[in-house]
This record gives sequence, structure tokens and C-alpha cells, in this order.
Amino acid sequence: MKTEVAVIGAGPAGSSAALALSKKGIPNVLIDKKNTVGIPVQCAEFVGLNINTYVNLSSIPSAISRSIRFTDIDVGDNIYRFDGKGYMLNRDVFDRYMADSAVRAGTSLLTASRVFNIDGRKNRIDVLDLKENKPSKIYYDYLIVAAGPKSTLSVIPKNRSYIFAAQVKVNLLKGLDSVICFFRPYIPYGYGWIFPKGRFANVGIGIEKPISGMPLSFALDKFLEEMRTAEFIGTEIAGKTSGIVPVSGLNDINTGNIVLCGDAAGLTHPITGAGILNAVMSGELAGNYIAESVKTSKNLLNDYREEIESVFKKPMRIAFEKRSVLYPSMTDIKGINDKIKYLWPSFNEYYRKT
Repeated sequence: MKTEVAVIGAGPAGSSAALALSKKGIPNVLIDKKNTVGIPVQCAEFVGLNINTYVNLSSIPSAISRSIRFTDIDVGDNIYRFDGKGYMLNRDVFDRYMADSAVRAGTSLLTASRVFNIDGRKNRIDVLDLKENKPSKIYYDYLIVAAGPKSTLSVIPKNRSYIFAAQVKVNLLKGLDSVICFFRPYIPYGYGWIFPKGRFANVGIGIEKPISGMPLSFALDKFLEEMRTAEFIGTEIAGKTSGIVPVSGLNDINTGNIVLCGDAAGLTHPITGAGILNAVMSGELAGNYIAESVKTSKNLLNDYREEIESVFKKPMRIAFEKRSVLYPSMTDIKGINDKIKYLWPSFNEYYRKT
């Protein structure tokens, strides 16, 4: 098969890129290893209101589990509340909508298909049909890699640091209009969360395991026990998931005719782990720059890199430096209370030098 642009990964970044390309009439193939786009969900599922700059969520009400008004930061001795308007998504619905939008605009979608090799010299990717166990080759003029942080593709730089996350979907006992982030000594170099979704909530933790040495299962069990004791949640488990979040900041995101976007580009915030909006934004930008490259016969991918860096490089660097400097002194409640205002970006103190 030959296509103008191949896009690896049908998450928010890849589907946004494919949609941007198809809107401008550029032939493209979107490839995803999942049988059904969006399943399983590996995300805490919160996104801020500014997602509407790129995706009109009011047009897909089934993608919204509920609206959120506040972000609460619980540090044991104190609870801080901030305006935090946004949405709890149904990520499976959201992801399928994004991919379907690209297909309606002209994208070819291949599911249950895993890219296992990229040959940049031949402008070729090798793809395995997971249902038929049959390999095939796709030749491209440009390649967009939006395969997420767990991909083994050699083109994706290996981040220095990851958050290892584990989450359960559990019945909620309290009515909440906020997402709550909990900082505890037993969740080192990370935090726990309760993100409400109606009768249920996403409840999980993320820790930088290689540094902390804390077993993920131990910390999650302890956190769930604390949340049950506080009568936030019950015992009805409706689902479990786990994953990794890159927290080293921006990667090298282009080489030749290949670009990275979303998590593959390192575009998750090193402190909060937020990445949905950044994925959509970077995917759309990648698609637009490649469309212009095709139309003008000029490789404009350095311009894509420069625009991404102008938006993300400095804030990502600052956040990574803060987690590196502050987390080592947040090993007890006193340390957490002393440092939290300099660590979390909702506080004014975050923007001062530590």
C-alpha cells in the first residue's frame, strides 16, 4: 500500500492529525493496534474547558460523563480549592468520535494492526494484521507517530522518567463537583486522585517507581483503604487499568519526514500528568504542517517543531525541574505542606523561583 501520510496511533493525537490532513484533502492511513478504537481506556479522563478550542464537546454529549467545577488539592493537613472547570470524559466514546470524524473526512482506518518496524530510509512501515496474523508494508511520504509512551518503535525517544499509574473504577459515596488530588508520604514522587463520574469514580495513584522504590500495588491498596475510611468510595469495583506517563518533558519531535505528537512527543505535564489537550493540539498542528508540506513540496516539519517548542518547551522544562528538586523533600506530611505551593501549578507560588 502507498499513502501520502501514515499515522500510527488512533488516540486523540493521531486522530486529530488524520482529521486535519483529510480536511485539507491529503490522503492518509490511520493505524491502531486496538480492535476497537478507545478500548481499553487507560486514562484518568479529566480535561479542561479549553478542549473546546479544538473539539466542540457539546456536539458529542455522550463523550461527557459529567462537568467539573473545581480542583481540590488535599495534603493531609490542608485542602486547597481552585477553579478547575472541565469535563470528565468517557474516553472510549471521545476517542471513537475523533477517529470516526477523520474517517468521515476521508481517512482510511486500520484497526487490530500493529506497526512493528519503521524503515525511514525506504519510507516504509511494516504492519501486522493481528486478526489474520499477516504482515504487510505501507509506504509513505510523511509519517506521524502518535503511538503513546509504551510503544517500542525505535523512532520514539526513551524518556528519562515515567510515572507508573494504577486506577480502579469504584462506586462513589459522596457527591463531588471537583477532581481531588491527594499528596501522601506513601505515594512518593506522585499523587493519588478521585475523579468523579456520576455513580462511579476513577480512583488511582501515580508514582515514579524507579526512584521511589514503592510497590505500586501497596500504595494503591493503602490509598483505597484511606478513601474508604474517609467514606469517599465503597467496595464495588467496575474496572481496573494501569499505564505509564512520561514526565521528562518534550522529546526530539521530528527527524526528516517523521514527526511525533501527543504522549510519544513527551507532551504530558511532568507534575499533573495531563495530556489530552496537548495531544489534540499537537496532532492537529502536525497534520496541518504536513498538509502544507505536501501542497508546497517543502518539508515544513522544522516549523512544526519550532511552534511546539514555543508553546511547551519552557513550561515543560520548569515542571520537570520542579519535580526533580521538590519531590525529594516531600517524604512526610510536613515536607508536603511546605512544598506543595511551589510544586502544583494552580498555586501562585509555583511561578516563583524555588
